[in-house]
Amino acid sequence: MSLELCDRLRQGITNLSWREAAGLFSFGLFGKVLWSHYGILRHHKLPQHDLGWPLIGHTLSIFRDGIDTFVDSMMKGRKAVLCNFLFTHAVLIDYPVYLEHIHRDELDGKLSPKWIPSMATLMGKSSILALPGGKGHALHKRLRSKILHSLASKPVLAILPQILSLTREMLDGLAAKTEENGFASFEGPAAELASKVSTLQITAGLDQKLQESLHKLLDDVLQGMFSLPLNLGRFTAFGRGCIARREINGIIKDVMQSPNLDHQNIIKDLMHTSESGEAFTAEEISDTVVTLLLAGKLTTADAMPALLVRLHEHPEWVTRIAEETLEFKGIEEDSSTLRAVRESLRLVPPAGAYRRVCPHAALDLGEHGRIPAGCAFSVLIRNPLRGMGPAFEPERWTPEKCRQDGNLAFGGSEPHSCIGKNLALLELQVFASLLCKEYSFQALDPELVMKSSNPISKTYKDSLRVQVSKKVCAVVA
Repeated sequence: MSLELCDRLRQGITNLSWREAAGLFSFGLFGKVLWSHYGILRHHKLPQHDLGWPLIGHTLSIFRDGIDTFVDSMMKGRKAVLCNFLFTHAVLIDYPVYLEHIHRDELDGKLSPKWIPSMATLMGKSSILALPGGKGHALHKRLRSKILHSLASKPVLAILPQILSLTREMLDGLAAKTEENGFASFEGPAAELASKVSTLQITAGLDQKLQESLHKLLDDVLQGMFSLPLNLGRFTAFGRGCIARREINGIIKDVMQSPNLDHQNIIKDLMHTSESGEAFTAEEISDTVVTLLLAGKLTTADAMPALLVRLHEHPEWVTRIAEETLEFKGIEEDSSTLRAVRESLRLVPPAGAYRRVCPHAALDLGEHGRIPAGCAFSVLIRNPLRGMGPAFEPERWTPEKCRQDGNLAFGGSEPHSCIGKNLALLELQVFASLLCKEYSFQALDPELVMKSSNPISKTYKDSLRVQVSKKVCAVVA
């Protein structure tokens, strides 16, 4: 009977006209699209869900209103919700729910990072952000140990003079632009400063021309990370990101072949066996360095504009910071400057969420449902941070509070907490201290808007226009 049925089907297909065949193919393709989008609903005990439109889900909402507005709308009255955004399914999960039900699995090495396809491709499979961590994952542990050794408090404090010099150079440039035009755009110089500081520890300093090229290439990679993963060369954002990534690989390869031995740098540390671990392959080094450059650029480049606006809105904290010295005996030593930095990061965390997946088993969230095996989930770090209240209150960051919640803005708990925290905290403290001690400043109409240069998050209108001037009696440290 089955052979007869097969013969009839074969004969029927053979006799189809081109129009009928095209219609059948289109119907099958449409069915596949629907199944890929809604097929996940077949699973038992799912969290509450809202998958949006087939194929694109809620991606257009994010491009229109920003990721924060999207998350707020999804999470109203919920602790976990399954949705589709940035072209993939993911369950949004409150951080406390993650700690209660999932964190133990992460420590036991059962979870893996799960980034959107374009981001995963451009970071590289050997990126520390792409490697599974926890028990049984030696490569992640060894790589993390190496980088933490290079970015520990002592080596980061060793580059304090360079950070001071670069920050003054940026602020002097803003003052000159203000004098010339009546205002200056802040976001561009802030991003350039973040890139320059990140290269101090990563490549031990590139020549000016190469550094400018690297900044532009990193911008192209970032654009590609949040775009549709369609590689048509220079005709698509993702294609341009892939081209830029290959060029960055070439720069890193050149540094590896002739590293600057006058300074310690992460590339040098990763290339050689030391007490913190064995040497890494060229691919592992390249993927890791690109990740660190991007993270350094994103973290402080986004944090500095928000910090300047917070200080502009709270002049009493400008006065308190200006009264402190420019000495940094310890990066996390309690001070008004550090408290203001932490509070600004709380209100605008550099990474409000991270994505994970359990490839081979469902994850039970108790009363909040189950995450199917292989389905990504996003852990929302920003929710407990913003849950502390909307007001800017740096006094909350006592040493005890820092021990309790100080790592939340930097990725939360192990094994994936931020490895660049020391560099970011020092850079932001130097910026706040110099800004308040040596310059007068104000932000002009600091409104957050969506822009094509950042397709998922709101940034300041007109790149945050500011007025900056040098104080007459400024004391240079």
